[in-house]
Amino acid sequence: MTSRLTAAFWVLLCLAAGAGAAERPAEISLIPWPASVTAQGGSFTLEAQTQIVWEGGEPARTTAHYFGELLERTRGVRPVIVPGTVKDAPKRSVVFALGGSSADPEAYQIDVTSRLALVSAADARGLFNGAVTLWQLASVHSYVAPEVRIPAVRIDDAPRLRWRGLLLDSARQYQTVEFIKRYIDVMALHKLNVLHWHLVDDQAWRLQVPKYPKLTRGLSSYSEADVREVVMHAATRNVMVVPGLEMPGHAKAAVTAYPLLRAADAPGGASSLYNIEEETFAFFDAVFAQVAALFPAPYIHIGADDVPKDPWRQSNSVQARMRELGIVNEAGVQRYFFERIGQLTQKHGRRIVGWDSIFGGGVPDSTIMTAHGLDGALGAVASGHDVIVSSASLLSFDRPQAAPNQYAKAGDFLSLAEVYRFDPAPAALSAQDRSRLIGVHANVWTRTDGNEQEIESLTFPRAAALAEIGWTPPSEQRWADFQQRLVTMMGRYSRLGVRFSDAAFRAMAIKRGESGDRVSIELAKQAPLGEIRYTVNGAEPTGRSTVYMDVLEVPKTTVIKAAVFHNGEPLSRTTSIDVRSDFEAGPM
Repeated sequence: MTSRLTAAFWVLLCLAAGAGAAERPAEISLIPWPASVTAQGGSFTLEAQTQIVWEGGEPARTTAHYFGELLERTRGVRPVIVPGTVKDAPKRSVVFALGGSSADPEAYQIDVTSRLALVSAADARGLFNGAVTLWQLASVHSYVAPEVRIPAVRIDDAPRLRWRGLLLDSARQYQTVEFIKRYIDVMALHKLNVLHWHLVDDQAWRLQVPKYPKLTRGLSSYSEADVREVVMHAATRNVMVVPGLEMPGHAKAAVTAYPLLRAADAPGGASSLYNIEEETFAFFDAVFAQVAALFPAPYIHIGADDVPKDPWRQSNSVQARMRELGIVNEAGVQRYFFERIGQLTQKHGRRIVGWDSIFGGGVPDSTIMTAHGLDGALGAVASGHDVIVSSASLLSFDRPQAAPNQYAKAGDFLSLAEVYRFDPAPAALSAQDRSRLIGVHANVWTRTDGNEQEIESLTFPRAAALAEIGWTPPSEQRWADFQQRLVTMMGRYSRLGVRFSDAAFRAMAIKRGESGDRVSIELAKQAPLGEIRYTVNGAEPTGRSTVYMDVLEVPKTTVIKAAVFHNGEPLSRTTSIDVRSDFEAGPM
């Protein structure tokens, strides 16, 4: 290999290096991987005559039906679902049993033998997680069959971190309620349990507030009925919906609708910051009352990016208010703002979650969501805050998943491997510090000209990597093994109609040199799993096409078609490289 690899591909190769521990049995293909898995030998056969028995009231019944629906959609088998007990369940039954006690409400156990497939948990949340795992065991193959074999296995499982979340930006780009519910459905299949629903930003205010109708006038927005529908659906999928607002900056939509809220001397001023007049806090009192009525989650995410404070400095009215309140500088304005907002959230029975700038900002009971990885987390942890670890560089799923061209630099895109290698709670930290790192969170920021399919393909399968680093003990995380299991997960995606990206396995081309009418082309891919097969005659590559081994020297008129295959099956779409047009200009 030549030393002229671009920085981006050096990153990819480094991340791909190292096969890790031995592969796990293919028939136990789970994402996220559980805390403890013990194969027991043999299997359990599930067919139309099998009974799904539930014990433990309505939550157990709901979970049993959820499992049955997933099984029917992915394998074509729908057993009868009946109430009963573990003790009296017929031979070769699937049983969901709710009861007992556990320190972790999301913990569960699975015990599969040839006689019984038992899922048990002390809490409805744990039972739901167990149902997802049992479904994954039953859907290693995605084809319809009259009977399904589940490997005999014992699983004892609980999450590494209690907050495993995704931000969905509905402020810049509106999504339908049906899409959001489907998005939650796919989150749940990965045991992701928090949807940070970003509803407010400069571009739009999407949450209808009866007292302030101009906030959403002329916009696609979410009514009370819409929100209740989303929140209720999320509850059935063990997903907490946390409303996301923005303050004191990113307020353009709000202050345009209600100029008295703006930090400017003239109503038509350009500032997108709120002022600190009593009218502003009366506004948020009404907003939080509406939020508390619609969202049962104990949190309100207030955003709170570190915004430019010049509008406060340049506003005569804000400066006058500062003198009245005895505030000496604009940092004090921000602190005062957060203090008042903190009082209002407490009034409505909620806690604040916000980005890094709320740290030390007058809200002692706040939870910090850091955009700066561990560098941003440690100071807040040391001060006694709970911290959710995110990263603007490594957990922003709006970033492309593959190099846009052969000249890409490191940082131009976010690969699946980079997400998987992110560790939100390293073992090197003290146990006390790790106990404050309560979660990990990725962000799907949207574009005003984007679409719902784009959101889905940006999220998945990178969300599968996020799920594993948030759930699975670090000792059980294995990148090479994860790739194998992801192939199975992609089969489930296809069966369920999830619009996912194959970027991790897609073939990419790099120009290596040029001599006369011939060009040297290297083919590469992000993840090491599989092999690149290619053609140069215009035909689509198949599992029997030529395997790529070394740099290709081809005429400039060549069209190379390449795809990645594993065990003879395609892992990606075909990449078509027109040598003349795709590599006509640019540095090598």
